[in-house]
Amino acid sequence: MTETLGFQPDEVRRSDHKTVVHQHMDWGVVRAHVVKRTGLLRQETRFAPEKHALLFNLQGDARSGDDYVDGRRVAFTPRRPGSVVFLPAHSEWTGWDEGDARGCYLFVSIDPTFIEQTLGADHVRGLHPAIGFRDGMIEACLHTIVAELKNPDPASIIMAESQAVQMFIQLARLNGSGLEPLKGGLSPFDLNRVVALINARLVNPPNLNELAAEVGVSRRHFFRAFKQSTGMSPFAFVADLRLKRAVDLLRGTDRSATDIALDCGFGSSSHFAVAFKRAFGTAPSEFRRRWRI
Repeated sequence: MTETLGFQPDEVRRSDHKTVVHQHMDWGVVRAHVVKRTGLLRQETRFAPEKHALLFNLQGDARSGDDYVDGRRVAFTPRRPGSVVFLPAHSEWTGWDEGDARGCYLFVSIDPTFIEQTLGADHVRGLHPAIGFRDGMIEACLHTIVAELKNPDPASIIMAESQAVQMFIQLARLNGSGLEPLKGGLSPFDLNRVVALINARLVNPPNLNELAAEVGVSRRHFFRAFKQSTGMSPFAFVADLRLKRAVDLLRGTDRSATDIALDCGFGSSSHFAVAFKRAFGTAPSEFRRRWRI
């Protein structure tokens, strides 16, 4: 079964249902569809896209089922809102699942030629199908595509293409780990809560116990889930946020490097200078000078 221009939800994801709502947008190299269903029972999947494809669960849990990729059975992982399915062009996903009576998903197809021309064939060669994984960056890109589909304007095509490029950069980075389904990752809601707490206390960041308590899990579970959702440990994430805030202050203010260092939570201006040069290859003062030329 191949993808058609119209993308027929009842062909790709067959099910008995009471209602179906299908919104779609064609931006050329990127096409997006939001499909909502009620009265779901069992859904049967049979999909072999001619283009790269991602399916993003927006509502409803799939709690049991069977999945096959290119005819090979893979472990079924319950899919909650936020889970992602990635299918490279010409791969095949078949199977079935059962779960909530209401469901909603985003389907995105992306022209492989556009990705190869933009990123280079070497960066996307060998990408593997992945069913039901979690990644914060890819989820954010897919949410942006949903927003553009619902409220399109002349710039939407640029937004859609840029999100596609970001997703494939991240997919290429994750490919070495096999894109196995990530169990126990933080939900987007919990991750946003944690990031907001860190941002509010960047000078004196919350410790691991406080962050875990914010979402009601153990230290060990939080550390693992946070790293699965962001690709970084909490410590590395704080360091990255501090540097990003420092960059904004260097660009947008005339404050001294010492003031910026203290405002961003660095212990001293020398510590700030070392961390900044390690990350950006130049001293803070030189970065500011080049930015303002």
